[in-house]
Amino acid sequence: MEFKVYEQLWFPTPVWECPVIGIDNDEIKEYCLKVREKKPGTTISNRGGWHSKDLIFPTPESLDNLFNDMTEFVNDVCYRYTGIPLKFGNFWININGKHDYNLLHDHQKSILSGCYYVDVPDDNMGDLVLVRGDNADYFLNGNVQEHTMTTSPTCVKKAETSKFIIFPSWIKHYVERNESDKERISIAFNFVPLNA
Repeated sequence: MEFKVYEQLWFPTPVWECPVIGIDNDEIKEYCLKVREKKPGTTISNRGGWHSKDLIFPTPESLDNLFNDMTEFVNDVCYRYTGIPLKFGNFWININGKHDYNLLHDHQKSILSGCYYVDVPDDNMGDLVLVRGDNADYFLNGNVQEHTMTTSPTCVKKAETSKFIIFPSWIKHYVERNESDKERISIAFNFVPLNA
């Protein structure tokens, strides 16, 4: 007996994780802290911490360059999976201190979302957790000895300075509690269709 196999991966969840080399995080951190000084925050998914309202330009040159380069990345690498030309939509700053975290949420009205870690000076500062959106856990519960990318109920991405993570906007996610005495600074963002 012979099998001709045509393996296909339908409904995969791509996640892009990329360290950024040669970026001026000091300039971006200074910008984030100045925005916090001058503008009131808001509460959306955050519990504690400071969450800026959506921000507009001008931004520091290093942040402009990051957004421009990420847009190229999204329309080159990510486009192979989405098939949708995208533009940079909006962004906001999250500064989480000790015990601050973000509840489970998604990013509606966008196609890809993500975060860039400006300053993660310690361990256990709150990793990003992406949550599986189907009912697989119901079927797999108790039957999996060791989780793989196919069987895992979550995907945990470590918070690290100078790294961005991008994922489909419909993937629910949350941020774990910051257990450090130091603040973690990140920038969240969305990419939307060109005609949005």
